[in-house]
Amino acid sequence: MDSNLGFPPQKLIELGKDRMLITGMDGELQIINDNLEPEYEYEIPFPTSISQSTVSNNILFACWMDLELMIARMAAIDLDSRFQEGPTRSELRMKLNHETPPQVTGSRWSHILDSEPLAMVSGLNYVAFTTWKRGVYCIDHDSNELWRAPEIKWENRLENANVVVSMNVTEKGLLIWSKGAEWALINETNGEILNQGSVDFQHILEKTFSNENKILLCCPEGNILWLNELNSSESWKTKQKGPVHDAKWDTEKKCWRLCIWREDVLWSKSSIQTESRKEIGKSIFKSKGSWMVLDNSGTFSTHFK
Repeated sequence: MDSNLGFPPQKLIELGKDRMLITGMDGELQIINDNLEPEYEYEIPFPTSISQSTVSNNILFACWMDLELMIARMAAIDLDSRFQEGPTRSELRMKLNHETPPQVTGSRWSHILDSEPLAMVSGLNYVAFTTWKRGVYCIDHDSNELWRAPEIKWENRLENANVVVSMNVTEKGLLIWSKGAEWALINETNGEILNQGSVDFQHILEKTFSNENKILLCCPEGNILWLNELNSSESWKTKQKGPVHDAKWDTEKKCWRLCIWREDVLWSKSSIQTESRKEIGKSIFKSKGSWMVLDNSGTFSTHFK
């Protein structure tokens, strides 16, 4: 596949077994193989954007959001089954006042949300997520609640610094980050807070990327901090031209591969290499031994030849 997908991509998720899931900006879902060819045509199970998503056991767990229509849905979709087309946006608008509101078509389960999801992550047998001013929730893959924890209390008092921006699964538990670069380590079994702390990152934290113990903290202006360990004093910094859209750790080159606005970046402890690109890179992934980028036009290209 060397041409446009047919829809603007949001991100690509590697599934294993030479399959990848692509989510679109307007709720599109499509599976492609290792040859970058679609298994079948894309479908839109629910005509709004996906704000949060994670995959476990070949099930997509996602949240569909539309602020204009005041709609929020969470659902689970089997990635071994063919996607189904849902209602159009105009049909959705007409059905909003019905006693039985429309749910995500073709899903294993689908629920209405009463608070905006801020972050979501999945383990082997669970899905954990945070919502605006409602705390942390953990459910199993069939949507049965396992535990819930109250909203985390952060030390930073700056406006919106207490908003959660990411969740990661680590060997020690669930690691949750706030915009103020504070973190909380939570027991994934019962939601108990095991430890809390902060990182000296003098910027508003937008997103994090992690691989084993390595962590990238990223801000919208292009400031990036690389930590090898959560509590380590050893770190590396860089300032790039814009926000990080995706980052993956390259175990062979021992460096981070990043998509930053219209640049590709290779960042090791000793050097930084950059290459410009015409379009905006959205996702980095590996296919047939080569590192690739899916850009905002729906085109695939190499990430550093």
